[in-house]
Amino acid sequence: MYNQNELTVQACNLFLNILRLYSMRNQMRNRRWRVRPINVDRALHGYYRKTFLAIKEKDNEQFFRHTRMSKEIYTLLLKLIAPSATKFGQQINADERLSLTLLYLAHGVPLQSLAWSYKLGRTTVRNTVLEMCDIIWQLLSPIYLSEPTEEQYRHIASDFWQTWNIPNCVGAIDGKHVAIKCPRGSGSQFFNYKKFFSIVLIAACDAKYTFTSASLGAYGSQSDGGIFRVTRFGKDLAENKLPLPRSIPLPLTSQPFPHYFVADCAFPLKNNLMKPFRGNVTNRIQKVFNYRLSRSRRVIENAFGILTARWRVMRTTMEFSPENAEKIVLACLVLHNFIMLHDTKRWYCPENFTDIEMENNSVVRGEWHNELISVGGPLPSVTSFVRRGPDNAYNLRMYLANYFVNEGAIPFQNHIN
Repeated sequence: MYNQNELTVQACNLFLNILRLYSMRNQMRNRRWRVRPINVDRALHGYYRKTFLAIKEKDNEQFFRHTRMSKEIYTLLLKLIAPSATKFGQQINADERLSLTLLYLAHGVPLQSLAWSYKLGRTTVRNTVLEMCDIIWQLLSPIYLSEPTEEQYRHIASDFWQTWNIPNCVGAIDGKHVAIKCPRGSGSQFFNYKKFFSIVLIAACDAKYTFTSASLGAYGSQSDGGIFRVTRFGKDLAENKLPLPRSIPLPLTSQPFPHYFVADCAFPLKNNLMKPFRGNVTNRIQKVFNYRLSRSRRVIENAFGILTARWRVMRTTMEFSPENAEKIVLACLVLHNFIMLHDTKRWYCPENFTDIEMENNSVVRGEWHNELISVGGPLPSVTSFVRRGPDNAYNLRMYLANYFVNEGAIPFQNHIN
């Protein structure tokens, strides 16, 4: 039998041995250098000091290529995020952290290449990008990507009518795949029909190519129609909880008609969500309807095209977890809106950057298509077949189709009942 003193000594020895093992493990983990020898002259010869500041001072065109915005907009952005992006005791100031993050987002530069250019550790670069993306989203999204109010939806509907000749439309919706590295232990959950791993981005936009809603994080193997039903936006739309304006008559008619979004065939047909007639359409009314709907849906395709052309990281395979990839995509979305609303010089989206419809109904492709050739083209869309919608939604779609053909003098008033 051991006495109490012997047990105490043994316990102390065991504790000391554990401490020695812990200390040895930490010594093994210690880095060889506090700062790598090649990075000690970072303050003088790093990319920020040697190149970015010179571009910022002397070359507006190259500055736009780096940041995707003018110096005036960049200054505004830096002013908004600087208090949150400045860390006590950190050698990297807010300007350098922002320039690094924007270079990554704009060009999808590999993290190791950024580390070599900025003379920083790869982990430092990675953490900086994620922290800054989170800051950008948290500070800008309440202003530049918040849910529209009823009055704002009313303005959006007016813009769609004036620009795209489609009445009562409050937005266009689509879903896109964003490529990521296969998450550990995820199996085929993120493996999509295009044979790569991805998360799915569902977004809505207004008539001026700015995003009004975004939902991320769903598995690449899911359909956008299926994802849409479980997103907050999709649920609110299905349950009529969005602050959409009340039903009003279409121009030159007297029967109230609901406000609605437009989408492709992957989405469910609903009273407030119109989609094309599917299949081999031969009926003139259906053909006209599909044409008019495709014109308005082109807005979301162009919005995604502008977004991807300007923020090329969206067309790379992000070597981040799905949660961190979401932060990067959300930062790109809110930066897109921020710049679109402040870019009075139209550097970000010049006149020829989006698709243009000619008088003969032919479409001249926007410059964003050419911008994306080198990175594999636009983001892949998600395709799916969804279950039949409610009968009343079909009646509303037929009423709208007849309206497009007759431009106000609509027969078959019973279609809307």
